[in-house]
Amino acid sequence: MSTDNTPVQTDSPPPRPSPRPVAPSTIQRLCEEMITLREHMSRQLKFFEQTLRQAKEEGQTNFHQFVQETSRAYQQMRQELHGEKRHALALQNELLEITLDLARVASSRPASEDPKALQAWSESVAVLARKAEAMLARLGILPYDAVIGSAYNPALHERVGNKSMEGMGPLLVAEQIERGYASQQPEFVLRRPKVLVSE
Repeated sequence: MSTDNTPVQTDSPPPRPSPRPVAPSTIQRLCEEMITLREHMSRQLKFFEQTLRQAKEEGQTNFHQFVQETSRAYQQMRQELHGEKRHALALQNELLEITLDLARVASSRPASEDPKALQAWSESVAVLARKAEAMLARLGILPYDAVIGSAYNPALHERVGNKSMEGMGPLLVAEQIERGYASQQPEFVLRRPKVLVSE
């Protein structure tokens, strides 16, 4: 019996080559990059949280300031409105008192044949006029006179005529016919003085 030493062929695939091992330095570098990335992301997250917290605190502070300023403005407006109401009421009382005084003086006018009584009556009219002037002064309304020789300004003067003045140029206040009235603020003229303007 003869022995056959020839190898028996099988259909199994040829062995695959083993994968090349990754160098330790590459794995180490990859881990370091991952750690660096994680630390960077952690820092970014902390910075974002800090910025968000600051924005929230600033928003709350701004809101509280807005509420306080709005409350102050409301209180101030309320006080001003209350003050204006008081001022208007005082003005009404003053006008009522002067109106009643005028009615009494007008009803007590004496006959023109009695000069003494007529003079006393005219004195009472003068007293009433001074009382009205004092009332205006209490309310901050003062006489406002035009400055002779100043430039004519329609906002400050009421032109009632012209006048030729030697040595004076044109469009200047030449003469005041009737005084005006202004509030305590100089630019707030209630009644312009009546003036003649130079030609």
